[in-house]
Amino acid sequence: MGEHDCDVLLDVSVVSELVAAQFPDLAGCAIGRLGAGWDHELFTAGEWIVRFPKRAARVPWLLREIQITTVVAETVGTRVPRFERVGSPSSRYPYPFVAYRRLEGVAADQAFRPRPGATTDGGDLAELAEDIGRVLGQLHRIDPGRIPPTPARWEAESWGRMRADLVSVAAIVRPLLPPGLLGVAEPYLAGRVTEPARDGPHRFIHNDICPDHLLVDERTGRLAGLIDFTDAMVGEVVLDFVGLIGIGGYPFIEDAAARYGLPLGSGFTAKLVWLCRTLALTWLADAAIDNPAGLGKHLAWVARAFDC
Repeated sequence: MGEHDCDVLLDVSVVSELVAAQFPDLAGCAIGRLGAGWDHELFTAGEWIVRFPKRAARVPWLLREIQITTVVAETVGTRVPRFERVGSPSSRYPYPFVAYRRLEGVAADQAFRPRPGATTDGGDLAELAEDIGRVLGQLHRIDPGRIPPTPARWEAESWGRMRADLVSVAAIVRPLLPPGLLGVAEPYLAGRVTEPARDGPHRFIHNDICPDHLLVDERTGRLAGLIDFTDAMVGEVVLDFVGLIGIGGYPFIEDAAARYGLPLGSGFTAKLVWLCRTLALTWLADAAIDNPAGLGKHLAWVARAFDC
């Protein structure tokens, strides 16, 4: 079994049984498959989203996330999902699972698709950057002592691991890059750009900020929700700014940082650039392996990370 595979088969009929048995008031709701990530399968039950861990190894992460979202909701309020329902393991499905009310909004990169004559770094993004900066400031003020450690002890991982991971997939990435972009990316692909020191402020961070996890109200362009706290931990604050490269370029990230309201620490920009470039190239490799339909999007992220 691959590291992202399911060890329990789920379909609409099985989920219908589970929902009816564990949440009787939702019995009879139309059940639909919403999608799947690396760690969870998602189904809809009326206005609810039901999320199932794909394998046993993810259960400790889910139980931890239940704790974390309770803490986060105290500060951020209705912009984050609340796991109001928790299903128990049973003979039909051996792991706990959760249900939460669906938050309105679309992924941030869908809300700001380029229009003729406009750029992705245009004025429309200014208010979203402001919202994101303020929400990150709220998150990062949460007492780190209330956050349980990650089951995999990610807090202690060296950034050198990111550099090594990129080198290991460089052969996949090189053929995907146009010559000009390949030229500036090659030192990263070859592992010649050393990771910066991890000496910035350590606070509670979401640790997976990306367009898919930032929900935007299409009518207003404002931030409507922040989802998926599976990877949340106590770590360097810069990690919560890196994924914003998927929405806009460095000016967009600077706009968000300007509204953050907390010290970013010395060397923030150098760390941001190294992480954006290293991770955007790694995500491009992941897309080539797991999601070829997303290659165009990830190529655009790489181009932004290298200011190309």
